[in-house]
Amino acid sequence: MSDNMKIWDAVGKTNPKHTKHVSQRGGFTSVNAHSQIMEATRQFGPIGEGWGYTTESIEIHNGFVVALVTLWHGSRDNVFGPMPGCAEMFGKRSDSDAPKKATTDAITKLLSQLGFNADIFLGMWDDNKYVQQREREVAKEERDNAPEPTPAETRDKLKKKIQTSSADGLKNAWNTNAEFRAKVAALPPAMRYELRTAAMGVVGGDLPEINPEVEAP
Repeated sequence: MSDNMKIWDAVGKTNPKHTKHVSQRGGFTSVNAHSQIMEATRQFGPIGEGWGYTTESIEIHNGFVVALVTLWHGSRDNVFGPMPGCAEMFGKRSDSDAPKKATTDAITKLLSQLGFNADIFLGMWDDNKYVQQREREVAKEERDNAPEPTPAETRDKLKKKIQTSSADGLKNAWNTNAEFRAKVAALPPAMRYELRTAAMGVVGGDLPEINPEVEAP
């Protein structure tokens, strides 16, 4: 089986958080250039080691900066380009960042030819249903990859819930809510004591201790 599409398939879908809509030239979706650098680093390794680029030349033509850039990945011998990038330098006002913008433009084009953000360049982001699908996919990936909360983070979250609960609601949660009790039981003894003390202050009376042995599945 061919691996020709291996890179393309790995980097072709764009995170919606790294895009913005540009209303110029009829409107289009722009991808954050630094997010492309991050994704190239994720795919190939640190810039200068796993991949990189060379600005072959920078010239000015009729008020525009044109940068010719080549890109390599894996091995410095594995190079392609040059690709021209363009930015206006002398318009209504001078733009000293134009050479950098032209270089970034060329890098974006070079990475797109490897498949980076292919869904944008293939026009898939013109379909609102596709964009909504990507938003759901990214949200699920973030939930699935979220690190487990530390005991202190769990304690703080439960304490906030305790402090904002009604006396009857909290008493019910403390005595019968299996999920709530399991979270309390998983905490160190000092944190369990702290939460029980806070909870008794809300309900205005005694509450039983929640012990790991009792709540263990």
